[in-house]
Amino acid sequence: MEPVEVVSIVALAAAVVASGALVWAAREAVLTLRSLRKTSDELRDRAVPLLEKIDVTVDAVNVELLRIDSIITTVEDASERVSSASGTISDIVSAPGEIVSDMIGRARRAWKGRRREHPSG
Repeated sequence: MEPVEVVSIVALAAAVVASGALVWAAREAVLTLRSLRKTSDELRDRAVPLLEKIDVTVDAVNVELLRIDSIITTVEDASERVSSASGTISDIVSAPGEIVSDMIGRARRAWKGRRREHPSG
């Protein structure tokens, strides 16, 4: 056997081994793609209903937030009315006391003025 024949046989054997490796790699790629497709389908089957549930939940939360906003607005309006009424009531209640205090102050000044005009003793 000549060296060229030996090299040819070795090259042929290497080509067969390389071809086998390529076939094996192609098979693994096909299996991986099938697995990926299956996983993708499962994810889609599970994700779509979850996204629909999330959409419904977000809508429900928005409705509740609008309701709470309405309640807070009502409470703010009531608080403003109570504050205004409180100020009015405070003015009404304190008015007689201020009038009496003013009258007492005038009486004291008048009394002091009389005492200066007519000193006793």
